[in-house]
Amino acid sequence: MAISYFVTYPLLVVFLGMFVFFVYNIIMAGRGAVKIDPTDAGQAQGEIVNIRSSSGENSAFINVIIQVRFITADHKIVNTEGKTVIDAVKVSEYQKGTKVPLTYSKKEPKKIKINIPSPLER
Repeated sequence: MAISYFVTYPLLVVFLGMFVFFVYNIIMAGRGAVKIDPTDAGQAQGEIVNIRSSSGENSAFINVIIQVRFITADHKIVNTEGKTVIDAVKVSEYQKGTKVPLTYSKKEPKKIKINIPSPLER
């Protein structure tokens, strides 16, 4: 009986720790999402200035950071970047100079959300 306590409790602590770690990571992953109030939102077409991968994984989907330049409704030129996910097959559609639709905050124009269709939607 004494041996089972030395095995059971450490395993229980390890699995409980792993559970807490995964829940924490899921919660923290959602904190980086850009939220723009619909009443504060403006629409624009941004020109891709630079694009780089933010993940080194071998997958059908690529996490990218796209640096764009666009003109706001009050004619200000803004250079900023946004994160999105693209399909690896469609990488050629997102090269420098290509226009992409985006939503920006009128109060903070550097805060953008790139409106590229999700590769998971068919």
